[in-house]
Amino acid sequence: MATELSGVDLARQALVAAREAARKNGATSKKPKRRTTAVVGRGGREPLGLGSAISRMM
Repeated sequence: MATELSGVDLARQALVAAREAARKNGATSKKPKRRTTAVVGRGGREPLGLGSAISRMM
């Protein structure tokens, strides 16, 4: 049963093949480092997120 592969199927096959080739070459998947940001003192004029605004009111 030979069926025509669509573009999505071909892309999936190419992705699987690329992942296997990278794994064979010793490449490891790196997780991005989470950035730690310093808490900025706000002068009251900078926009806040909704959660920050509610916690400041309490």
